[in-house]
Formats: sequence, structure tokens, C-alpha cells
Amino acid sequence: MSRKIKSITITVDDVAFIFNNKLTEFDFITTKCFCRQCKDDYNSTITNYKIFLNHLYDIELNGFCQQCNQVMGRYIETGEDPATAKNAEAIWKTHNTLKELKIKKEK
Repeated sequence: MSRKIKSITITVDDVAFIFNNKLTEFDFITTKCFCRQCKDDYNSTITNYKIFLNHLYDIELNGFCQQCNQVMGRYIETGEDPATAKNAEAIWKTHNTLKELKIKKEK
């Protein structure tokens, strides 16, 4: 039985908040990816990606390889580090609160 992981779409500004405005680690992660097509030892770059935050407070990127345009993904375990998990949790809770307020407003 498969279970779909719940996630929300976030922005680069949200990622900056999660990483305490230190995007050097995020930039490194997006430029050191493995591509199944290129097989170039984590030297591919993910581009045109969408950013998601899952219920474990981890960031998921879904995009394409810059060299060959192959579909590519990247998973960043921000929920494991207390410094980033706290900020990711705040984004998650804010998103859910805004969603609830929108539902109440529509009623």
C-alpha cells in the first residue's frame, strides 16, 4: 500500500527563511545533483524547479537537469536539523492557518 506524503508549495523566500537567510547551502545543493541520464557524479544542476515542503519539514525540489533536460528531483532533510526544522515548522503551520482562514471566509 502506498502512502502519499503531504506537502505544500513554497517559495525561494520561504527557503531563505528556513535556512536563516544563508542560501549558500541551498545554492550548493541545487548545483550538485545526480542526473540519471548524464551520470556525472553529482555535477548536474537542477533548473526550472518547483519547491515543496513536506509534513516532515523537509524540502523537495522537482525540476530538470540543466545539461540534458531529464526530469530531476532533490530532497533536502531540513527537518532533521533543529535550526532549520523550527523555521520549516513555522512555515508549515502558517500555511495551514491561512488555509483554514480562507475556508472560513468562503463559508
